[in-house]
Amino acid sequence: MNPSESDIPFKPGLAAAGIPMRDGIWQCLDASQVQGSNARYMRMYDRLARWYDLGERWIGRLLYGRSIARMRRELMASLPWQPGCRALYVSIGTGMDLASIPADLNAIRLIGADLSQGMLCRCRAVWARKARLELVRCQAEELPFQDGAFDIVFHVGGINFFSDPAQAVREMLRVARPGAALLIADETAEHIERQYKRSLFTRRDFRDARFDLSAIESCIPPGVLNRRTRLLWQGRFYCITFSKEGARPCNPA
Repeated sequence: MNPSESDIPFKPGLAAAGIPMRDGIWQCLDASQVQGSNARYMRMYDRLARWYDLGERWIGRLLYGRSIARMRRELMASLPWQPGCRALYVSIGTGMDLASIPADLNAIRLIGADLSQGMLCRCRAVWARKARLELVRCQAEELPFQDGAFDIVFHVGGINFFSDPAQAVREMLRVARPGAALLIADETAEHIERQYKRSLFTRRDFRDARFDLSAIESCIPPGVLNRRTRLLWQGRFYCITFSKEGARPCNPA
């Protein structure tokens, strides 16, 4: 498939130059150029991709019961899902949150972006036949999409340790249409200390990690509308919702 034939609003220059596809995933990233925290966590998620869903499904349920699923539903219910809207999920991972979207997935134009090829491959294997979904390998700090292309832009998990979270937020706002709804969510410092720094699978990658929620909040520019920060899942997760200035989004609820 050529980029011009896909449902993805790629930047015109990229589309004209041609974008390679591997394993059914558009390749807008040269992995050898990924640096800093992004490089560390790209390698970690590539390593964990095969077992990621299994670990959350069984180990997560053993530790937390069904509370993770309830938290995912609460996150997805924070966004104005409507048929025909185009949504971008930044750092889609294996796509577990898609099951919690309160809408017909075949009536929404979903695009998932992530820098881990392993996680994207797992996402495609699970969701390719269940949703109207296309996947793109890229960094959040350099999204390959047109300005104002999406009615919903959301990110769950990862921004705490992006190489440049402020640039990632600027990019999410750039590709959002005026009035679009945005959501940014990730683990709080308490959960990082208790879970990721102690887990056999992740403690090596998180041993020196430091996180301050106010640093993420400061990445969001003052011009956004309806900004709200909430703590979910008994304080283990934060959720920041806001909308881009301008006209209202596609068929809002």
